[in-house]
Parts: sequence; structure tokens; C-alpha cells
Amino acid sequence: MINRFFLGIALLPAALYSRMGVNIKHLKAILKAKLVMDDRRPSSLQQTKQKTKNKSIKMATLFTMLMMALLGLFFNIPFFIVADPITQFTLYFSFFITILAFTIISDFTSVLIDIRDNYIILPKPVNDTTVLLSRLLHIVIHTSKLVISLNIAGIITVFLLKGFYGAAILIFLIPFATLFTIFLINALYILVLKITTPEKFKALINYFQIAFAILIFGVYQLVPRLIEKASLQAYAIPEKSWGILAPPYWFAAAWKVFYGGGSLYLIAVTILSILMPILSVWLVVKYLAPTFNQKLTLITGSDQGEQTIKTEHKGLAFKRKGLAEKLAALFTQKGSERMGFLFTWKMIGRSRDYKMKTFPSIGYLMVYFFVILFRNKDLLSTDKLRDSSNLGTKILLLTIIYMLGFTILQAMSNLKQSDKYKAAWIYFITPIQEPGNIISGAVKATIAIFFLPLAIALIILSVAFIGWNIIPNLLLGISNQLLICFFVAYISMREFPFARTATNKGTGFIRGLFSLIFPVTLGILHYFIYNFIPVVLLLALLSLIGTWLIAGSIKRRDWNSVQSEYRE
Repeated sequence: MINRFFLGIALLPAALYSRMGVNIKHLKAILKAKLVMDDRRPSSLQQTKQKTKNKSIKMATLFTMLMMALLGLFFNIPFFIVADPITQFTLYFSFFITILAFTIISDFTSVLIDIRDNYIILPKPVNDTTVLLSRLLHIVIHTSKLVISLNIAGIITVFLLKGFYGAAILIFLIPFATLFTIFLINALYILVLKITTPEKFKALINYFQIAFAILIFGVYQLVPRLIEKASLQAYAIPEKSWGILAPPYWFAAAWKVFYGGGSLYLIAVTILSILMPILSVWLVVKYLAPTFNQKLTLITGSDQGEQTIKTEHKGLAFKRKGLAEKLAALFTQKGSERMGFLFTWKMIGRSRDYKMKTFPSIGYLMVYFFVILFRNKDLLSTDKLRDSSNLGTKILLLTIIYMLGFTILQAMSNLKQSDKYKAAWIYFITPIQEPGNIISGAVKATIAIFFLPLAIALIILSVAFIGWNIIPNLLLGISNQLLICFFVAYISMREFPFARTATNKGTGFIRGLFSLIFPVTLGILHYFIYNFIPVVLLLALLSLIGTWLIAGSIKRRDWNSVQSEYRE
């Protein structure tokens, strides 16, 4: 229904298109196919959950528009907590430009850089004008869906607060803000492609998608808590300030001038808000778009850009050990365990599906961490932190320690799944007597990537702000996290890494509940013995011994205890 509406609007100037040499039937067929594919392509918000369900997506466009409409509700917050209209609309357009840019980069870039339709359409009897116009109209339709969804709540709010004229001015300014956002995105693409290879550009988009998912979650968690700040109500961006350097300020000043007039300075800024988007469109069409199209052909090329291969002519060259090889030599034994460590390390870094499922959950944890600090800012004073008997400090520290365990548990739960699970045949052609070594290496690699850096950072910060007396409790907390990881791996990891299809068989909730109860239980027990240092040190030693015994049991697993859908 939605696609038919936008398709009908896009084809209204059919007579004009025909004069340009466009075949209307071909144009309509191409646009229909592209819009259907949009409905089946999950957004970055859906990708973090979709991979756990074996279901096809049919209404991705509707889902995205609903999510953007809900997100647009947050744009209205400045209208209720700030009195100055320029400040209100500066914040509004800041939210709009940021979210629109992140959404286009994270969800639509895969379409922009996908030139496979050239291989499908160009060999057919379709002229170049039709192909070019279909691509432009597809971009316009997709952007229009996002812009309308993000601003529908803001337009209604401005209509209720400022009247019909105020809403009409906002509607007039939104296309100019959209054009300027597209210019920023195109300029960003060109900059990134100049400083990196096209192959890395595709990987960089994945991180934009992850950042976007975390940004949405952070907005949902943090922005409502800022509403209570009464100091924002009296704040107003001073005229002739830094605002002229911020594009959102241009559009806010334009709204103020059109609605009720303003000074010569604001009128000059208003002219800037109209001319800069028009100038940016000219720059995109004249200079940036041709350069981008040239770079675009390299992304899916077989030559992977202009990659060169260097050859050593003087003797035998040995590759220097990287971080993965050094950690593997430190934590694993030679042979199959080290192979499992290195294989898992490289797969985690290269698997897009794994990163889309795991990294956002870690980002959500970081958001919760800032929420805790936001609620307990009084605990951050040096005097309270250095008081080990302070109840608030004790709870805060233990919460942070045992929250870190959730990151590794989430990473381990996704370690078994892969869309390319049939490639697991490689495990069964190797002459390995104890396949548990591979699983052990995979668990250690996951701990080294997701837990070790956070644990080191926690130790450094805790010693710096609390003191050396916190070391025993840190040792117990970290050893308990390792115990939990290996115990969960002993119970649930009976598959090789990336050797199972991403399906949900109804046990995810039970595993999630168990993963929650185990750290919480150990955290509560840790709380009661927190001040008894000898007991803390003894339990830390016992926890490490238990971790060593469980890790050894995992390594001794034979072929009969290893499951694989490939074998089935």
C-alpha cells in the first residue's frame, strides 16, 4: 500500500519522463522490483534480531517508517523544555539531520553501492536514461519515506503550538535540510573512499549500522532523563554566536525570520539556509557524484581497488606476529586449540552477521553503564570512591564487574551461529583426536576480544580512583566472570564455532534466563563477603581452580559429544 502510493506519486510526471526518452513500462517495472526488495531487506534495527529467527521479512519498509515515526517523537522534546524558538528549532533540526544521516548511511548505503542491478538490467533492452531515472527515483522515494516519518510528529506539534503558518514554514524548510544532509553524506563517502580502500568502505558501513542501533537505544534511555533538567528551560542560543557555523542553526533562524521577523544578522543566516542546500546540490551533481561513481566501480571489482602485492626478493621473509598470534601463544597450547583461537578471532573480525548481532548488545551495555553513572553522580566524588565501606561504591563496583559478564555471554551465544554453517565440513577432515580443543580455543578467543580489554580498563580505573585495596575484590569478580564463561560453555557449547544455522528452537529464553541468574547470584554472594578480604582471596583462588578444571573438561571432549547440523 505504502509502496504503491509513493510509486504513483513518482510516476505522475510520466509525460515529462517520456519526452526525456524514458520507457514508462520499463521504469515502472524496475521501481516495483526495487521497492519489493526494500520490503525484504531488513533495516539495521531489525538485523540485530532477525538473525535469530528463521523467518523472511516482508514489511521492512513499514517497520522502518513506524520506528522513524516513534523516533521523531523525541524531536518534540525541545518544544516543551526550551522557551527560545531559535534554540527549539536548532535542537529539532540537529536531531533530524543526525538521525536522517545515520539512517541513510546504515540502511540505504548497501543499495547505493550495490551495482549488481547493472549486470541484471543493462544487458536487457532498457535504455540508459530509464536506468538512471529509476535509480534517482528510488533514492527519492526511500528518502521521502524517512523524511516524512521523522517529521510527522514535529509538524503536528508545531501546528498545535505555533499554528498553521508555523507548521507550513517547517514543511518548507525540511526539504532544504534534507538536501544539505544528502550533501554531507555524499561528501563523507568521497572522503572515506579517498583515505581507505573500497573493500574497507563496505566494512565501515557495518560499523555505522552498529553505531546507529546503539544511538537509537541511547536516545531512548538518556533523552527522557534530560527533560528533568530545569536549567535547559532558560537557555537560549545567543545571537551572533557560534550558531552560524552549525547548519541546524541556519534553519532555526530561517523559521524565526519567516514566522515573526528578525535582525539583519538572522536574515543573513536565513539566506544562508536557502543558498547552501542549493549550492550543495550543484556541488554533488557537478563534482562529487562523478567521483563517487568512479570509486563505486571499485567496490565490487575483482581487483579490490588498487591493491598491490609486495614481494620479497632478498631471502625468505617471515610475517611478524600480530596481536592475535601473541595472545594465542600466551593463552593456548600448540595445535588444534591454537587453531580454534586464531580461526575464531579472524571470523569475529570478518563476519558481518556476527558483528551485527553482538556489538549492538555490548553498546547497549555501555548505555546502561552511563545511565547508572547518570543516576549516581554523587558516587563519583573521590572521597566516596576511596571509602571501601561506602554502600553506594560497593554496589556500583559490583554492578559494573558483573555487568561485564553479560557481554561475553552474549558473544558466546552468537559464536555458534552462522548463515554459512555448511562450511563446517572443514572441521571433520582434520586429523584431530580431541575436538574439544577447538571449542576451548574459540571460547578463549571470545574472552580475549570481548572481556580482556574491559577487564584491564576496569582494573586501571578502579585502582586509580579507589585505590589498591580494591584489588582482592577485582580478582574475585574477574575470576567469577571467567568461571561463568567456561561453565556456560561447558553446558551449552557442544558445536564448533560458526557451525550451526541461525535458528531459534525455543531454548533462547531459557538460556538467557540462566545466563542472567548465574551472574546475579554470584554478585549477591560477593556483596555479602565484600569486606572480608581473606575470604575474598580464598574464593578467588577456588574460582580460578574451578575455571581451570572446567576448561580442561572442555578440551577433553571427543567427537561423540560434538554436535553439528552439517553432520545431520
